[in-house]
Amino acid sequence: MEIAMSTPTPPVTAITLGVRDVGRSTAFYTDGLGFPLINAIPGEITFVQIGPGLMLALWNVASMPSEYGAVGHGELAPPMSLGHNVADADTVRRMYAAAVAAGAEPVNPPTDQEWGGTSACVADPDGFRWDFVFNPAFSVGSDGSVRGV
Repeated sequence: MEIAMSTPTPPVTAITLGVRDVGRSTAFYTDGLGFPLINAIPGEITFVQIGPGLMLALWNVASMPSEYGAVGHGELAPPMSLGHNVADADTVRRMYAAAVAAGAEPVNPPTDQEWGGTSACVADPDGFRWDFVFNPAFSVGSDGSVRGV
């Protein structure tokens, strides 16, 4: 069933993570994962580009309640992950190794999965999970649309 929409769906343009050490997180995301720096206010917030029209904000978690209300880190991993889908299994392995070399905590090493792809998972300096995934069942068109095979 196709749903007609009278107005375009607004795109997600920013994801914000509450981090304990903005400098350490900035180094992890720029030097470790290779995302370009957009802007930074040292110790407060950094913006990096993580995709076309998409930025990741690394905001000092102590400042977040001023806009978001009560937030914080607990003993368990935050209940979200960020994913980086790639074109092949070798890229999964390279990204995993680069993230670990940049200070990520290994969660699951690159593994060939029963669903036909390869995935790996690391935790950034604040415990946010990053999945590196090659899934042959998905592709991204030149217009940016995601297609399932």
